[in-house]
Amino acid sequence: MRDEEENTLRDPIEEFLAHYSPDVQAISQSLRAMVTSAMPQVQEVLYARHNHFGYSFSGLMSERICYLCPMKDYVRLGFVYGAQPPDPEHRLEGTGKRLRHVKVRTLKEASHPALKRLVKAAWADAKKQMKEKKG
Repeated sequence: MRDEEENTLRDPIEEFLAHYSPDVQAISQSLRAMVTSAMPQVQEVLYARHNHFGYSFSGLMSERICYLCPMKDYVRLGFVYGAQPPDPEHRLEGTGKRLRHVKVRTLKEASHPALKRLVKAAWADAKKQMKEKKG
């Protein structure tokens, strides 16, 4: 019975991250903590089949605001509407109409204040969009 209890209490994202290098795990956990602190009441959902975990108001993939995607040597901090937030330090990469991301290669980079500013801007924009939809 105890093993069953432990299995139900495990964090699925931690289990997902266990397949990555210790460096990528540490970067992911640092970014994860930053995102959840910058976006109060955000819902975090693992999309293992799509190799990322996302953040939204509802938990729906279609309503993601941002996401974390661990890679072999870095973690991608992605923004679904990344072309919109101000990026004075030019950290965002991508050329599409919406998606942008930052490649975070070190734990030091993960704690850079510019990343939290991007997440907070994305959160503020998402809240504004939600209010406009509700009218």
